[in-house]
Amino acid sequence: MRKQRHEAQLDCTLTHAFAALVDVVGKGRWSGSALEVGPVLPQPGCQYAQQRGKVLRRGRVLACLRPVSITLKETLLDPPCCVSLRLHWRIEPTDEGACVLLDASYSLNGAATLRRRHWYDRINGHCARMLGALRQRVAEAEET
Repeated sequence: MRKQRHEAQLDCTLTHAFAALVDVVGKGRWSGSALEVGPVLPQPGCQYAQQRGKVLRRGRVLACLRPVSITLKETLLDPPCCVSLRLHWRIEPTDEGACVLLDASYSLNGAATLRRRHWYDRINGHCARMLGALRQRVAEAEET
């Protein structure tokens, strides 16, 4: 099992950080953007599927502990590659606001083992984009 850890510092309360996290993570997974009606909390056991290009992402919500963490288990299918991915977001309070930790654990199956570097870069890029979108969502919420 390979692991990556990513971190983002946010200047907001835990509840605002969690609402933004649910909105960012849920977009394209279990709901669209929830800017108007507020974020829809995912229920443990909820399943979803998403296709982007050739990659099919199938997943399940393992846990959603408000307002501190969300855990997802996903399978990325990009024939002939298959990647099992576990994403765990945790929000911790800091003196300045909140710290979001994203742990990505993954295992490579089939042809994916021959493309270790490719999958490392893809997962690293996905995590960086998610945290960037989270920062942007928090900034948009502060402007309103």
